[in-house]
Amino acid sequence: MNLQPLVTELAKPEYASLTDQEAADVINAKTITVRKLVDTYVIKRYAIEHGIWPKIVLVREDTKELDLILRGLCISVVSWIDDPNIQTIDIDLPKVQEMLGGLILYNIATETEIQEINAMASVTVPWTTHNGIGEVGIGYIRAARGM
Repeated sequence: MNLQPLVTELAKPEYASLTDQEAADVINAKTITVRKLVDTYVIKRYAIEHGIWPKIVLVREDTKELDLILRGLCISVVSWIDDPNIQTIDIDLPKVQEMLGGLILYNIATETEIQEINAMASVTVPWTTHNGIGEVGIGYIRAARGM
């Protein structure tokens, strides 16, 4: 196991006055937020439940829609969500963010709805799990402080 993340964490001033057990307790309770891929079906379900999906599909199917940028946006969104080869979406990709921004711009989705879609990519995990350490006991604390 690589104790370097624990060594780095314990070097922070907030751990200096803590006993080994107190430091272990704080580290075991610590969480961080990380970004993850989002399943396309989750995004589609949200869009359907919030009335976003029908608007997108209607614009995509409207061959008389003169705003080609809007129609292209809706075609792209449906293509991403309905492509059976695309199971997950990286919400943080610039093109995905551009599409989400376009949905706001064209009043297909609200800013709040897009923020909620963006939030789907955030997950809170234990700091120890994220760093591949597992549960920290006083033995790990002593070893890391000794390094």
